[in-house]
Amino acid sequence: MHIKKNVFENILNTVMDVKGKTKDNIKARLDIALFCNHQNMQLVCDGSRVAKPRTSFVLEKNTQLLVYKWLKSLRFPNGHASNISRLINTEECRLYRIKSHDCHVFMQTLIPLAYHHVLPKGI
Repeated sequence: MHIKKNVFENILNTVMDVKGKTKDNIKARLDIALFCNHQNMQLVCDGSRVAKPRTSFVLEKNTQLLVYKWLKSLRFPNGHASNISRLINTEECRLYRIKSHDCHVFMQTLIPLAYHHVLPKGI
């Protein structure tokens, strides 16, 4: 169960671009340049600065807020999942104190619904 929770948190934090929690970092981008041929994901060097271009799987801030507001408005049958609206902070765009079973519910039902219309078709 904890592996599923870790996978869920990694997917959510990467797509929502949570500072300090995302797996899309400088080391990952260097590995992409080394092992893959994705020109749009490679680091850009501007003199003394290294910039990380925005990827297609990261949502923009207004779309993130839209997804979090949708999640906050969800209601589940009694016993299916906890009250997920209590776990979401829409001002900070963060998800707090999520349990393993709630991660399972997200992975099975909510992630395909939440990201179906906001992510590009190739992802």
